[in-house]
Amino acid sequence: MDPNLLSALLYSMSTIAQTLSGAMGLLGAIALFALQATARSVERAATKLAEVPHQSMSPLYVSHLLNRRSFHELARLYGEALAGASSETSSDALVHFSTLSWELDHDTALRKSFWTALRASGAVITYSLICTALAPQLAAQTIHGQVALAIGVVGAIACLVLYAVLLQVMLRSTPQEPIPPAGAPKRR
Repeated sequence: MDPNLLSALLYSMSTIAQTLSGAMGLLGAIALFALQATARSVERAATKLAEVPHQSMSPLYVSHLLNRRSFHELARLYGEALAGASSETSSDALVHFSTLSWELDHDTALRKSFWTALRASGAVITYSLICTALAPQLAAQTIHGQVALAIGVVGAIACLVLYAVLLQVMLRSTPQEPIPPAGAPKRR
């Protein structure tokens, strides 16, 4: 058994598990705050859009959608109505529709990014804990121990990258910035 590999496995895997747990707890709290702010922004944008009358929509139905918090349905309904836009289309409706669409996309991107980071963290933390428990057996077979250590480190680095992506999505605050789908490569 390689005592250096055993020490590396024990210290690295337990540190990875602790660090990712703490980081995900902190990011979870920040993401919860961001999701609450986004929910308020979506509701505000939907309310502004619902205040703009459109001749093809029943005000009662629009009010019903707003009360049920069916913001995606409201955006779809206005999107269909504005798709056949004429010169008489209200610029306020277009602006509020655009804002609501962006806010809904932002909310979706934030949720996807958060769940991706959370799942990856859970997988890497679980892997690290299992490797910590099996450290003596892994250290007895040098190749297996080194591979397990490398996988743990790569997994931890991948989680840190996912945290950075999550923070980037959280900090995107203007509708002028495009929101790439979660996991999509960034375009410049």
